[in-house]
Amino acid sequence: MRSHPSSRARVRALLAATAVAALAAVPVLVAPAAFAAEPPTIVNEVETAAVGSEPTSAGAAILINEVNSDPTDWIELTNSGTSAVDLSGWLLADNARLTDATHLQAIAAGTTLQPGAFVKLDYTAAGLGKGDEANLYLPDATTLVDTTTWPAGTHATSWGRCADATGAGAGAGAFQATTPTPGAANVCTVTPPPPPAALDPNWDDIEINEIASLNDDDPGNPGFGDAVELVNTGSHGVSIEGWYQTDSGAVTGAAPLTLADLKTWDGDSLEPAGSWIVPAGGYVAFSSKKGLSGEGDAVKIYGPGADAASRQLVDEQAYGDGDAGVSDSYDSDARAFAACPDSSEEFWRVTQNSFGQDNTSSCATKSRRLDTPVVLNEVSNVDGKAELLNTGSGAIDISGWELRDAQDAVVHTVPAGTTLATGAFYVAVDIAGLDSADSLTIRRADDGASVIAHTWYEDGIASYSRCDLFGTVSYVETPTATWGTANACPGLSTETWPGAAEVSVADGVDAFTDLDANDEGDVSGAAFDPADPSILWVVMNKGRLFKMQAVDGVYESFPEWLGGIPLRFADGGGELDAEGVTVAPDGAVYITSERDNGRAKDTSSNKVARFDVSAVTAATTELVATHEWDVNEFVTTGTNLGLEGITYVPDAFLVASGFEVDGAAYTASDDATPGLFVTAVEATGALHFFSLAVGAAPVEVKVETSGLPWSMDVAYDADRGALWALCDDSCGGVYNLLEVVDGDFEVAHSYARPAGMPNLNNEGMAVAPASTCADGFQQVVWADDGDTDGHSLRTGTLPCPQTDGPGEPGGPSEPGEPGQPTPTPSTPGTPGPASDGQLTDAARGSVDAPASAAAGQTVTLFVGTQYAGDTVGVWLHSTPIWLGAHVVSAAGTVTVTLPAGVAAGEHRLVVLDADGNVIGWTEVTVTGPLAATGADGAGLAATAGLAAALIAAGALAVVLRRRRAHA
Repeated sequence: MRSHPSSRARVRALLAATAVAALAAVPVLVAPAAFAAEPPTIVNEVETAAVGSEPTSAGAAILINEVNSDPTDWIELTNSGTSAVDLSGWLLADNARLTDATHLQAIAAGTTLQPGAFVKLDYTAAGLGKGDEANLYLPDATTLVDTTTWPAGTHATSWGRCADATGAGAGAGAFQATTPTPGAANVCTVTPPPPPAALDPNWDDIEINEIASLNDDDPGNPGFGDAVELVNTGSHGVSIEGWYQTDSGAVTGAAPLTLADLKTWDGDSLEPAGSWIVPAGGYVAFSSKKGLSGEGDAVKIYGPGADAASRQLVDEQAYGDGDAGVSDSYDSDARAFAACPDSSEEFWRVTQNSFGQDNTSSCATKSRRLDTPVVLNEVSNVDGKAELLNTGSGAIDISGWELRDAQDAVVHTVPAGTTLATGAFYVAVDIAGLDSADSLTIRRADDGASVIAHTWYEDGIASYSRCDLFGTVSYVETPTATWGTANACPGLSTETWPGAAEVSVADGVDAFTDLDANDEGDVSGAAFDPADPSILWVVMNKGRLFKMQAVDGVYESFPEWLGGIPLRFADGGGELDAEGVTVAPDGAVYITSERDNGRAKDTSSNKVARFDVSAVTAATTELVATHEWDVNEFVTTGTNLGLEGITYVPDAFLVASGFEVDGAAYTASDDATPGLFVTAVEATGALHFFSLAVGAAPVEVKVETSGLPWSMDVAYDADRGALWALCDDSCGGVYNLLEVVDGDFEVAHSYARPAGMPNLNNEGMAVAPASTCADGFQQVVWADDGDTDGHSLRTGTLPCPQTDGPGEPGGPSEPGEPGQPTPTPSTPGTPGPASDGQLTDAARGSVDAPASAAAGQTVTLFVGTQYAGDTVGVWLHSTPIWLGAHVVSAAGTVTVTLPAGVAAGEHRLVVLDADGNVIGWTEVTVTGPLAATGADGAGLAATAGLAAALIAAGALAVVLRRRRAHA
C-alpha cells in the first residue's frame, strides 16, 4: 500500500524512538510504502544503486555473516572494519524487505559491534522460510546495507560466508551451507548429510488407521488439524524415519515427516514422540503435511528415498465428502474416518475420534452417510412436525426410518409399510423434544446410515423449509407452513443496480495483512465516519481496525494506522473476530464480534465492543475495548454464523419514520441511548435492534427481517431515510433497501450487484453521505472478505438522492452550473427556505459557526441551549441548499456537512424551526474543497470547542424523512 511522501520523516523518528535498551532485536512497525517511490541505497551488495547521500564507511563495514531459518530464526552480523559501530535502530527484514511493516524489526538501542566481533540477533518479526532472504538496513529505513538469499526449497541451516567477513572486508567470502556457529566465526567445512534412512524390513505392518479433515479450530479435533494416525499391526517395532506423506496428490508432492511431527498417547493425552519407532501394536499420530479437504481427499504414506521414484508406497486411504469431518456441501457430524474394527481395512465415518489409541470407542459411533433422494423438506420445533419428500425417480420404502434430535434421541419412527412415491410427502406429527436450538437427523433402519438433515438455532417463523435459493438448496425460515404440499419458499426479484455498472479496485495489492496465511485479506466491514466522510473505517475478522483515506482513488491507511491496530476485549485479552464497524455520536467506533479468535475460536460469542480511537498515535500497539455488550443470548447461532454488520440509527429518524415496537410508536424516551444499534446476523438474515448504554446491560428492542436468507452487513442511509442490508456471494450479491412501513422495516427495493462486479464475497458495504456527491453520484465501498485478486476494497456509485421521498434511490439531479451542487427545493415536511428579506441583522439570533470551512467539511453550528432537544432545519444560502433536519444537542449545537461541490466564497447558514420560522443565521466563508487527508486544519481548530461540547452532550445530527403515503 502507498503512503504520503511526507510521512517519511515521521516514520524514521518512530523507528528511532521505539528501540529498547536490550541486546536483542525487537519488532517495530514502519510505513513501508513510503519508501516504494525511491530505490534504496545499497551499500554492500554487488549491484549498488546510490540514491541520496553516500553510504557511510560504518555501514560498509557491517555485513550479514550467517543466517539460520530452522529450527530457529536468527541473523548474525559481523564488523569487518577497524572501528566500533553503533547498530542502534538498524533494521532487519526477510524477503518482504520494506513492503510489509510487520516484517521489519529494529536492533535495540545500545547494541555496539566491535571490530572483528560477531552478534547473533534473533529475528522474531516474521518467520524465515525456505528460499528466503535476510536484509539489513540503516536506521533511515532506506539504505540497504547487506542482503543474502538462500536456495529455493531449502532452509538456511545454516547459511554463512566462507571465509568470514573479517579484516576490513577484504576476506569476505560467498555464502554457502555451513555448520551453525551463532556469535562466532563460521565453520566452512560442511559435514555431508547422512544418506536416506533404509526402508524398515517390516514396513508393510504399518497401516493408516484414522483420518480427520477437521481444521485446528474445528470442534472435535484431537488438538491439531488434519490428523492422521498410523498403527503397527505387526509383532516387531517399525522405524518410520525418513518417511514421506501427502494427500491425494502425486508422490512428487510428498513431504518428509520429522520427529517433531509425531505424537503418541501417554494414557492421558497426545504428547511428542520420543522415537521414530512405532512399537508392535502401537500408534502414532501427526498433522498431515498437506491440507486435507472436508469434501473428500486421501492420505498416502511413502517410505524413505533420495527421490520420489525410489520411495515405496506404504499405504493409502481415500474418504468421501464429509466422511472425515465437516463439509461445505452438507452438515456432517463426522469427526474422523476410522478403521472399524481397529487395524482393519474397513473404514467408517465416526462421530468420536480416538487418535493415538485403539479405535474401539470411536467405532461405537460409526455410521455410513445416508445417500438417498428422501430429504427433510420442512420442520417446525414449535408445531412438532417434520416433512419428508422423495425427490427421486422411484418409490422408496421408509419403514422404520428414524428421526433423531441433536442429542441422538429418537423423536419419531416411521410406521411399517410406509412407502413414498416419487414427489410424495410424509408428515411426521406430534414430535416432542425438539428445542429452539436443535437438529434433525434421518437414520435408515436396515444399515444405520444417517445424515444430519438440518440444524437450526432459533424458532422458525412458522417452519424451516427446504428451498432452492440462488442456485443453492438451503433451509430458510418461512412465514407459512405447508405440510404435505410444496414449500412457500421466498423469492427475490431483483432490480438493476441504480448506480454505474462499473466498479473499481480501491486498495493496493495485498494491502491488508494476511494474518492466517490463507491468501485472503479477511476484510469484513467498512463505514464512513459521519463526522468526517473523508475517513473510511475498515475491520478485518482477524481483529484489526484500519483508519483509511482515499489518495488518488485508492484507500490507504493513515500513517499511525499502518498494518491495522489489533483489537482486544475489555479484559485486555483475546482477539475479536471483528465483522462489522460503525461510528456512534460519541465518536467511538463500535465493532461486532462473533468469536474470540485468540481464546475460544470454536465457541460462538456474539458481542459488541466500543473503542476510543481519539488518542491513537504511531506508538499505539493495540486497542482495548472501553466497554462491551454480550448479546449471545439474543443471537443464538452456530460458530462463525453470528453477528456480522452493525450500524447506528438515531432516535430522531426512528420517531419521524413511524417506527414501532410491539405495536406502539417508538419514542426517544423508550431507551437510555439517543439511538439504536442495528446488527445483522449471518445465519438468519435477521436485524436485531439494541440499545447499548455505557455501563448497562444490552437491551434488545426489536428484531426485524432483512428480506434475505443471510445477512452480512447493514448500513443506515440518512440521506434516503432507509437501511441497506446485503447478502454476499451465497445470494449472488443482493442489496435490499428497507424503509419503515406501518411501523416495520420492509423491503422497498432489492438490487442485484452492479453488472461489472464479479460475484465476490462482499461482507461489508459503506455508502458515502450525499454531502460528498460529485456529478450527481455518491460513492459506495464494498469489502471483499475473499481478497479476490489481492484486493479487498472496491468502489462503485449510487445516484445522489433527490427529495422525492424516502427510500427512493433517486437519480442524478438536473445539472446546474458546472461543479456546483443542484439547489434543493423544499418538499412537504421540509421547513423553508427563508427569503433574503427575512435574513436581517435583527434575525441573526444566537446562531454561530466557524468563520470559514472547506467544501465537504463537517462543521458544528451553535443554535442555542434554549433549543436543546428541538428539531431544526438548516439551509445554506445564497442559492438555498437543504442541509437536513437536526436535533439540537444539550450543548445547543448541531453538526452539518457542507456540500462537496459548493462554490468558494461567502455563504450564509440559516436555521429554521419546525414551522419554518427563522431562529437565526450566520455567515461562513467556503474556502475550497476538503483536502484528501481529512478536514481543513484551520476549520477544525475553529470548531474544536463546539465539537467537544457536542461529544460531551452525546448530540447527533440526523436527517428526517417523510413517511411514504399508503392507500
